[in-house]
Amino acid sequence: MSPSSADGAYSPAFLEHLTRPRSQGRLESATHRGEAVDGVCGDRLWLDLDVRDGLVREARFRVEGCPGAIAVGSALATVAVGRAALPEAVGSGDLEVALGGVPGAKRHALRLATQTWKAALRTPTD
Repeated sequence: MSPSSADGAYSPAFLEHLTRPRSQGRLESATHRGEAVDGVCGDRLWLDLDVRDGLVREARFRVEGCPGAIAVGSALATVAVGRAALPEAVGSGDLEVALGGVPGAKRHALRLATQTWKAALRTPTD
């Protein structure tokens, strides 16, 4: 069974990330920063990472967008911590599981999050 919600209802985990986003804000100690914009709806997601010894030690996000972008951004910052700093270490499936599903109309936020993850890994702060 897929964790996505075909009927458009938000899962309890999705609602929790939406109403009480985790790790929101700028991370001053970031070693990597990235952003992506959804070309269709205009949602924008930023991700700051503190990467040491190849692992994400801390992550923070900022977002301008719909409820899906907020919840997925929160899940991304949460899921990223402890993961290897590799593009394949965080995918849309990981985010769906963390959110207990993503309604069809908000699935674009999964793509935005994975694009932002990859952009952050490509962009060290020096």
